[in-house]
Amino acid sequence: MSSDDAVRSVMRAMQILRALQDLQRASLAELQRHTGLPKPTLLRLMHTLEAEQAVWRPQGDGLWRPAVLLQPTRILRDEHLRLVEAAMPALEALRERVIWPSDLAVRQGLSMRLLETTRRASGLAVNRDPIGHRIDLLRSAVGRAYLAHCPPAERASLLRQLQRRPGAARDLPERIEALVAEVLRQGYAVRDPHYGGSDASIDTFDDQLRAIAVPVIARKRVLGCINLVWPRRFAARTDVVARHLRDLQQAASAIADAWVAGAAPR
Repeated sequence: MSSDDAVRSVMRAMQILRALQDLQRASLAELQRHTGLPKPTLLRLMHTLEAEQAVWRPQGDGLWRPAVLLQPTRILRDEHLRLVEAAMPALEALRERVIWPSDLAVRQGLSMRLLETTRRASGLAVNRDPIGHRIDLLRSAVGRAYLAHCPPAERASLLRQLQRRPGAARDLPERIEALVAEVLRQGYAVRDPHYGGSDASIDTFDDQLRAIAVPVIARKRVLGCINLVWPRRFAARTDVVARHLRDLQQAASAIADAWVAGAAPR
């Protein structure tokens, strides 16, 4: 099979899976009407998908059903893929220069989401969160960097939403105001010392990491935030800041420049 044939087969298989997800159950004739694929091609692909446990057909009615759920993720929007493309060369260069790995995160709702990371490539024994991992907006370094640099109107909207959460602190506006002032004064954000990398309390889950983070800003817009993470037993934050903050800031600028260069003209 040529590479073009292989690509065509994958595209047709995805077409079938999407059709089955819409129909929930269907005969071969219904799938043929829905996809427009020739019957021999459709039957061959159905048997392949069945062998891979992506579809199934009970004997009771003989109708095909999806065995997997196709759920598009907002993490893979085109704008996110473009940001990853702009970011990874700079993040890999940063990792080679400073050893410690980095994450790229974007805001989604009241959380940050992990978009890419160089933790695996670092070869270090550092906890590796899955792509799409939800990161606390108020307690993580990337979340705090975002809050400090997003437009005031956006920050005010986020604050109102955070205040509606059950158990929200009464002094949350004052806390965020102080946090923003600290991040802007320092030039970077740090983790809450009681944040262990997940929603669970640090007593339940602790990734043993420290982090500093800065925003990636282009065209007056915070595209996302990047960090440096390291096992806290290996280095003090003051040492990492003194040695590598400038490197982190330069990486953020390089990502912004690459994003602008790749953006469609306005």
